[in-house]
Amino acid sequence: MKLFNKIIAPLLLSAALVSCGSSSDEVDPKRPIFSPLDTTTMTEVQKYVQNYFGKKFNVDIRYNYEDRLASNLYKLGPASEAQALKYLNLMRYTFFEVYEKVAPKGFAERHTIKQLVLFGTLGYGPTQNLLGEAPFGMIQVYDINRLTIPYLGGSDLSGFYYYYERARDNYIQTLYHESAHTLHQDSPVPEAFLKLTISDYQQDNAFSYWYVRGISSLTAGFISDYASKSPEEDFAELYGTYMVLLPEEWEKLMVQADHKYKPDSRYTGREILERKLAIMKEYLKANYHLDIDVVRAEANRRICAKATLPSAEYYKFVKDDFSMLPPSYYSTIPKD
Repeated sequence: MKLFNKIIAPLLLSAALVSCGSSSDEVDPKRPIFSPLDTTTMTEVQKYVQNYFGKKFNVDIRYNYEDRLASNLYKLGPASEAQALKYLNLMRYTFFEVYEKVAPKGFAERHTIKQLVLFGTLGYGPTQNLLGEAPFGMIQVYDINRLTIPYLGGSDLSGFYYYYERARDNYIQTLYHESAHTLHQDSPVPEAFLKLTISDYQQDNAFSYWYVRGISSLTAGFISDYASKSPEEDFAELYGTYMVLLPEEWEKLMVQADHKYKPDSRYTGREILERKLAIMKEYLKANYHLDIDVVRAEANRRICAKATLPSAEYYKFVKDDFSMLPPSYYSTIPKD
């Protein structure tokens, strides 16, 4: 499970937002995950889901509310089809097409999300509100009805950047986080990675530990508070965060991390994080022939609206109305 307390005030810990994590198993890409439906009764969006995501990437996506898929512990509302379409287009452009373009052939089909269920509202619970979870390996993403695709225009840059960062950090980063879980489930996180901070994982106290002590988890070698929950979440958080941040944004985090967590610590948080990243890069190349920097560059090109990349690059992200079926959809349906 992936928590997004890093984006809310610490005073809200008792009502923390929790977002989807992954415990999904490795899936044989040749084994069908989705079950084709009768197209005569389907909407165009349902056909889009089946013909593009199902046939091309072997992923089963549900957005119509099904009570049997909803958690008994949280109140959930249905996603509107219009909002589901926005999310699907966002996912296609910033996630699946990124891997399809620059990752090894077949990588997206084998090592990314296999089962995805969308709900419109947050998961409202007695002590926390969820952005998602992964029961029984089925990834569920909540709050779809509040997804806003930010369009750059006008003078309200603060409003634009709010929605831009929310879309990137709450939705896009989560997808990369989840795909990282499928990687370490197939090939375990390297022991060298584990040893770097083995004594500092906080399990269920991953947020309260740092908040109560007034310490930045960055200085301890964790890219976020949640990364300190376990080695697996540490790996996934590092992967997802590195993938969506620009180099200059990453460097700002490294500057913040460039201190020692304890007076007797051997390394600064920056040194630990950079070593973890180096181990991750070696692991990805050795096990999956994946160059994370190549994938990251393509992801940045598609989603960036900041810093050194020209605004024209970002307009490639938003020029097509994400509330509509993509014009290329009909020409990209895999032939039977």
